[in-house]
Amino acid sequence: MLTGLLVILLAAGLVGSGYLWSQSISRPSFHAIRLWQGKLRAETAQLKTLNRLHRSEIDALAERVAGLEARMAQLDALGGELTHRAGISPHLFNFNAPVPEGGLTSRAGEIPMTGTELEQRIGQLADRIGAERLALQTLNRRVVETSLRREIIPSGHPVQTFWVSSPFGWRIDPITGRLEFHEGIDLAAPEGEPIHAVAAGVVTWAGPRYGFGNIVMINDGQGYTTYYAHCEKVFVKIGQVIRRGETIALVGSTGMSTGPHVHFEVLRDNRPVNPAPFVFGAPGA
Repeated sequence: MLTGLLVILLAAGLVGSGYLWSQSISRPSFHAIRLWQGKLRAETAQLKTLNRLHRSEIDALAERVAGLEARMAQLDALGGELTHRAGISPHLFNFNAPVPEGGLTSRAGEIPMTGTELEQRIGQLADRIGAERLALQTLNRRVVETSLRREIIPSGHPVQTFWVSSPFGWRIDPITGRLEFHEGIDLAAPEGEPIHAVAAGVVTWAGPRYGFGNIVMINDGQGYTTYYAHCEKVFVKIGQVIRRGETIALVGSTGMSTGPHVHFEVLRDNRPVNPAPFVFGAPGA
């Protein structure tokens, strides 16, 4: 009887101890799970935030790539226009041709570019833009030099309607009757016809001068000087900057002249040269 009672009491004690042990284990386990779940939620939120920031950076890089590609297109168009204006062979400055480069490209699924790929693309575009800027600077100098040369080298007709009444070289002077060297050409034209500058430069003389009557002298600062003599009226003043094609005077018969005409001279380094090639051959074109 007593033995049975002890067995019952022992069994009850063991059950109670097991219950208490299970409670002691289960409580901290649930608490740890709740902590772990909270930490997991926080890390998930942080990952979402980082993903949004990364996506924003990707979008910003993609936008920059688009802007650089648009700038490249503008530079290509400008380069093509300058090349055309300068009359330079497109083989020397061909801005429309693709840059020589290669590599295999996968187009499967149109996978968006990663941040690293976008940064690499930005670097490539920046290098290309730098190279094209240097090419454009060189080309611009060529254009300026070409335009300046076309402006300052005498070329074209001082008057629209004319005929050559006396060429360059030795002749019998119509006023003195002696054999003299004619340092220009005489272009007979209607009185009052506009006279146009055939070269750009600065007016060094404008007004009466012995033998020439009213004369305009223009120096281009690069070795060429042009004379327009026997003018009826002069429209320019000493020191005035003249562009090629600008009206500077009217045809007249002032000074030692037998009729309305333009005495046209071209001096190269203060030495008279035959103006005919400049008038008819257009060496400055």
